[in-house]
Amino acid sequence: MPAPRPTRRALLASALALPALGGPAFGQGWSPDRPVRLVVPFAPGGSQDVLGRLFAQAVTATVGQNVVVENRAGAGGLLGAEAVAKAAPDGTTLLLATAGQLTIAKAIGRRLSYDPIADFAPILHISDSPVALIAAPNLPVQDLPGLLALARAAPQPMPYASTGIGTNTHLIMEDLKARERLNIEHVPYRGAAAAFNDLMAGRIAMMFVSVPSVLGFSGGQLRVMGVTSRTRFPAVAQVPTLIEGGVPDFEASIWTGLVAPAGTPPAAVARWGDAFRQALESAPVKTRLAALGAVPNGADAAAFGALLRADLARWTRVAAPLAIRLD
Repeated sequence: MPAPRPTRRALLASALALPALGGPAFGQGWSPDRPVRLVVPFAPGGSQDVLGRLFAQAVTATVGQNVVVENRAGAGGLLGAEAVAKAAPDGTTLLLATAGQLTIAKAIGRRLSYDPIADFAPILHISDSPVALIAAPNLPVQDLPGLLALARAAPQPMPYASTGIGTNTHLIMEDLKARERLNIEHVPYRGAAAAFNDLMAGRIAMMFVSVPSVLGFSGGQLRVMGVTSRTRFPAVAQVPTLIEGGVPDFEASIWTGLVAPAGTPPAAVARWGDAFRQALESAPVKTRLAALGAVPNGADAAAFGALLRADLARWTRVAAPLAIRLD
């Protein structure tokens, strides 16, 4: 007797029970089934590009699939972030992000085609790099408390430099200015080199710069007054923190993190978090991070998401009275 023919409903139920063809099976032990894009939103050759290629090489060995760096430079990293925000949330597109794309841009009122919180899935807080506060050599001060006291009592605003309007170094100084009631005014530069020259000549009084910029400055004449890490930074361990210098809870970091498009399945987020954290703990990555003036972080997706929200709130508060217009 021939077997009964399956009903249309039974065929449909069987089809729905099978994994979809042509895409990754997001489940326990998920792995990508095609090359993965790690978007670096800056041009080749910079520190973020170096970091991206280092991670791509380390993670490729872990996941058993090629992780390829794709440089999407432009608009301070916003073009690369936009490309990832609009990519399919299938676990094969990642963004090596900084605050410039995910918190500062929105805080200073840039016109964005994406929401930096809602349109991304946080994966991992990769690293932190504090900035250092340096002072002109002609100022009559010896330490951070002296510098802050001088700036509070100045009869005329003391000029301070930044590496550009709306940058980390601008907003961090404005936050310090508001907290400590400093009489200082902003002088933006296109980069650190010209600002260094004016600082050494006494034309500006102070500035925040990255630790690698301090370490790379020749001549040894910079007066480093403090760093913005919570504890002393290994590369300049002789320099006190701003907290030690009397500014309660003042901490700031130029951080790097990993995100994917919103809607990326949790299995893929967990897999990438594990793979990049494993790379972060390797000796070659730690050594390179140290050379770039950064320290590993490794906070998970939930903690990194909380940082993004706190960072956005902080810089929005700092930027609000500045009326920054860049677009």
